[in-house]
Amino acid sequence: MVGLMKREENRPVNGETSEKERKELTEREQRDCQVIERLIKSYFMIIRKNVQDAVPKAIMNFLVNYVQEHLQSELVKQLYRNEIIDDLLAESETMAQQRREAVEMLDSLCTATVLIGEVGETQMW
Repeated sequence: MVGLMKREENRPVNGETSEKERKELTEREQRDCQVIERLIKSYFMIIRKNVQDAVPKAIMNFLVNYVQEHLQSELVKQLYRNEIIDDLLAESETMAQQRREAVEMLDSLCTATVLIGEVGETQMW
């Protein structure tokens, strides 16, 4: 019992261990510690790389989804403004010119069809 009391009296305060109570690691234990340390560092490097890859992808995903959800409604709202409806429905000059030419060509072809029909009906003799 006296030996136990003495041991407790010699124990340092604040949970510190004395030099004698510390165990020195064997070579195998030191090597194992180094291997574990390298594995932990490798693991954290892999995790860091995964996070570095995932964060920009997540940001782009949220941006694309936001734009996709709000772009169509914004475009439709801009398209149906009363101020620009007449401009959007107006026919361009080139299209009007092409339409006029097509109408003239249609009239000419109708006239030609009538003439060809008349020639077929008349008899030469």
